[in-house]
Amino acid sequence: MALISKQIVRHIEGELRSYPHKIKIVKENRNEIILGSHYPDVSVSGGELSNTTQSKGMRLAQLETGWPELINYALERIPVEQNLLIIYRYFEGNSREIVADKLHVSLRHYYAWREDLLFTLILMATQKKLINPFD
Repeated sequence: MALISKQIVRHIEGELRSYPHKIKIVKENRNEIILGSHYPDVSVSGGELSNTTQSKGMRLAQLETGWPELINYALERIPVEQNLLIIYRYFEGNSREIVADKLHVSLRHYYAWREDLLFTLILMATQKKLINPFD
């Protein structure tokens, strides 16, 4: 991991750890927007009814979904071993040794898979402009 700063690695690992909580909040916010009010909003200025579908669409578009969306996208596309590594290490909070044991691999393989995973996430996050690895 000498090519990537520890700060970026910590940032990505922090995003992985907080993913379950963040995705829950995003889903709750989406449901609140979509299922919130069944009545149209009333415009203060002209007294006309606004377009509720447009209003809900705008509010949905403004939701902060950068990292949760990226991690969800990655989980759908990365190899199964790396997917399980994320679940065991970052979502469940197991130690490196326990994760390697659950995956039936040596610590050396665990570190190799983790490094590949982090490089993949760094590349994806850079493409989505969530991070700049050169800062």
